[in-house]
Amino acid sequence: MKFAGMDMLTPKNTLICIFSYNMGATLERCIQSTIKMCAGFETILIDDASEDPRTVELLKTQRHLFREVIISREPKLGKRHGNLYLNIQKACAYATQSGFEFLMMIQDDMQFVRPFDENIGKQYGDLFNSGDKVLQVDPRFLRRGEYEVLKERRAYRYDTRTSYADVGIVHLGRLNSIKWQFLEGERANKQALTDLGYERLFPFTPITMHVPFPRVYRGGRGRFRVFPFNRGKYGFAYMTEQEMADMDARPVEQVPFFRVFLRPYNMRLSRLLYWYRKDNKIFT
Repeated sequence: MKFAGMDMLTPKNTLICIFSYNMGATLERCIQSTIKMCAGFETILIDDASEDPRTVELLKTQRHLFREVIISREPKLGKRHGNLYLNIQKACAYATQSGFEFLMMIQDDMQFVRPFDENIGKQYGDLFNSGDKVLQVDPRFLRRGEYEVLKERRAYRYDTRTSYADVGIVHLGRLNSIKWQFLEGERANKQALTDLGYERLFPFTPITMHVPFPRVYRGGRGRFRVFPFNRGKYGFAYMTEQEMADMDARPVEQVPFFRVFLRPYNMRLSRLLYWYRKDNKIFT
């Protein structure tokens, strides 16, 4: 199915959704950064029946900041990620029924580090227009690894199998055209959508990232970690005008690794752990 091209992503055609579960202070940072960096965009929040007192309080006190707050009440049945995929399906349906063309999915262990402005909206729109099979634009900074540099599209691709992630901006028309029902697990969705020929692109200019050393939940239970002691309270500083200008002036061959462009804050002793641990260990 062919879709008419759009000039850019805007507050009129893009809905932001935060997926929440028991993150407390980390959720608060996610909300604050979204409000600060996404001026004019409407946001909904879908919570997977949090029990953490601070999270529950935030859902009450911050409700006025959202178009809608939805609490998922369905039984989780011991699933590793709870009702995340049911909630993603709900979010896609809500955005579609509300007339949006794109859904930006944000997890509660993430934050924005620079504005979602007109230049970003144009850049991301160009990526969706670059191919009928572009299903998702993933606006995160990248971990160290081997990436394919797509010079003409000014974008990056991890490999041809990465068609989908539980984070990123989804083209709802393309997803709905195949009447997609989300499967349990990111890998299962990724493989099935890859088999259908879809792709996910990383943009030249990312605007979000996971926070370092979050609290981690699996199957509804928190994972015990001894160090660092203040898990869930770290983050990245908002990029300055000069930092954004320097980043935007780089050649496309320079991949936007988070360690190069982002500054962690609220760290003392834990900064040593941040610099010496492997990238994938920082976010788990």
